[in-house]
Amino acid sequence: MMKKLFTLLMTLLAVQALAQDRIWLDNGNPVQARLSRAMDSKLEWIASDGIPRVYHRKRFLIIFGSAGQFMVISELNESPNKAQTQIEAFYKAPPRNVSQDIIIKSVPLTVITGNISYESDEVINYLTIEGNAASINKEEVATVIYRNGRHEILRDVVDVAPLLALAHKDIEKKEREIVRKEQDNTQNQPVTKKEVPPPPKEQTKPVLTDAEYKEYSAKGIRRVDEFTSYLRIIGDKTQKSEEKNKAVQQALSLFEPQATVAVSSPKGVKKYPVKEYLNRLKLLPYSKINITWNEVKYVSELKQEADGNYYGTIAGQQVFEGYAANGKVAYGDITRKNIRVKLESYQKTIDGKDTVNWEVLLGNIGVETNEGQ
Repeated sequence: MMKKLFTLLMTLLAVQALAQDRIWLDNGNPVQARLSRAMDSKLEWIASDGIPRVYHRKRFLIIFGSAGQFMVISELNESPNKAQTQIEAFYKAPPRNVSQDIIIKSVPLTVITGNISYESDEVINYLTIEGNAASINKEEVATVIYRNGRHEILRDVVDVAPLLALAHKDIEKKEREIVRKEQDNTQNQPVTKKEVPPPPKEQTKPVLTDAEYKEYSAKGIRRVDEFTSYLRIIGDKTQKSEEKNKAVQQALSLFEPQATVAVSSPKGVKKYPVKEYLNRLKLLPYSKINITWNEVKYVSELKQEADGNYYGTIAGQQVFEGYAANGKVAYGDITRKNIRVKLESYQKTIDGKDTVNWEVLLGNIGVETNEGQ
């Protein structure tokens, strides 16, 4: 009876706190989930649907908490009771309060702290805690743990897990040093008079009303649903070529011209132009595919930027299932993805009067090996 009550309690806690908790499995992708119970050679975990699942310990590599704290599964005690205590302590620990980003260099294994100022596919530029400019090639980096709790794994997670286990104590030490230095600086910092910001400039760009904002925000979510419905048609071998090609064109009309789609695999993440991604989808060796998005919501609300357009980010958990000819699932995958949304204004003349209208377009689709890409 007590075990059932405990499992139910862990289920409720997990569902409430799944927003950013991640488990990295041996398939190379993170799953939005929490560990809930340790057994002899297995671990129970709970995903966003609230259903407990049990896998062998070997399937699990790393768990990340919402604030960026992590534990490598190899650090778990072999004793189920002791491992359970470790799991509970991990999720009850206070959140990290660190203002620096953590960069883990692979060879030699080095923990670097600093404020990342620029990041591309090839390089990371950052300021050291002393304020000096520095740079590192991404090929040298295994993991980045950002100060906002987000994380990014840049190598095969099977190789990264043992590196994080070796560097764990050094990472915690560096974070304590950052907090201590900030406390010292705060105590020694003179009190300065707060400057009064200048009055806002006169608004000349078209602005959404409250009603329009709600309408177009909801339309952005519907755009994701439309895109998903076209994907199912494109990947269905029973559909005629004409229907598939029509679905490709309809899907393309939802996107900005230069938009890309990121696809993850154990080898890493690769980006494709939307049209190339859709054509590749037609060639997948499955009789049918089923793609669904769960927990679709804005993680960055629509906000007007300098060009007058509104931009936001929608995230969701994509479930991919590829079916064999016998009707059974031959391959399944769960990936956290995000989509850039653009709300673009344009003039339209009705009865001789110019009116402002808005068009909702989807932008780049990224893979969250972190809470965003």
